[in-house]
Amino acid sequence: MRLTDADCKAYEERGYLLIPGAFSSAEIEAMKRELPALLADDSPRRVLEKDQQTVRALHGCHEINEVFGRLARHPRVAGPAQQILGSEVYVHQFKINIKAAFAGDVWKWHQDFIFWLKQDGMREPRAVNAFVFLDDVTEFNGPLFIVPGTHRLGVIDVPDGNPPGAQDAWRASFAADLKYSIAKDALADLVNRHGLVSPKGPAGTVMFTHCNVVHGSPPNMSPFDRTLAIVTYNSVENALLPVADPRPEFLVCRDATPLTLVADDALQDSAAGRSLQAV
Repeated sequence: MRLTDADCKAYEERGYLLIPGAFSSAEIEAMKRELPALLADDSPRRVLEKDQQTVRALHGCHEINEVFGRLARHPRVAGPAQQILGSEVYVHQFKINIKAAFAGDVWKWHQDFIFWLKQDGMREPRAVNAFVFLDDVTEFNGPLFIVPGTHRLGVIDVPDGNPPGAQDAWRASFAADLKYSIAKDALADLVNRHGLVSPKGPAGTVMFTHCNVVHGSPPNMSPFDRTLAIVTYNSVENALLPVADPRPEFLVCRDATPLTLVADDALQDSAAGRSLQAV
């Protein structure tokens, strides 16, 4: 999949781009079949909600699961990321955010790049998120809210909102009480100046977001799950600098080797039994 000039302009202006129908229902089902085993894996990769029962997020699945490994290298997500960043890319982060029916909690307002700048040694905001909708995303099940155009403001510096020793340092980046969340007054000012949007779409939709666009999402009070696979691509020209206490490798990849993409049909059922195949 190749973005058009209009797509690229829209992304540059708004800080996000929504592409419905990027993946077929069969491809989405192939990915969703992998979720039960991943959800049941009691490992540090798995983050729970405050109830300590509901899974909030799964990290680094592309390293341990062949299907999600293919997704990370798929030309319909990695290809546009290369276009947007103007270079070859590698996977900085891979996570599955599971906003479970009735139990999925809030993601407070924030920018992504500030975490990677302060914690991981990322030099510049040359990274893009690719959200793959594994469920329908509606107004009812906790869709992402975006303040469009805020990626042009650069980093909005905010203090670490978590007291020292409150929890594992890296887990504080994924809890409902989010590190580096934007204060209410500052957020209100941003929304008054830039507006507010909530991109939605059926399963199979892909959304690309700039790493500095301000966003958040409400709790899921509905009976409908909202599961997203999120691949964060970094430019190979923006490799991370060394840091004193790096976060786990399954959370943050420090190997900037360029990705080799898979074939376009790699997620189809006919491809289920074969190994990753480069194009």
